[in-house]
Amino acid sequence: MSPPTSTTTSNAQSASATTNESSSKPTGAGVNTGAGSTREKTAAELEADRLYEERMEDEYAKRDGGA
Repeated sequence: MSPPTSTTTSNAQSASATTNESSSKPTGAGVNTGAGSTREKTAAELEADRLYEERMEDEYAKRDGGA
């Protein structure tokens, strides 16, 4: 026996409505993230960058000296 056609039709209609609703809204990477905009770094971010650069310089110095 096959399922009633009214159930199949209503499922297809609801799937179509869902697809139409989601396609009208932008999705994906970069949506509402402020991509392309810049801001000043905070003092904590600047300090973290400075420490990171110092550590990287130390690491490169170790590799150059030990190779």
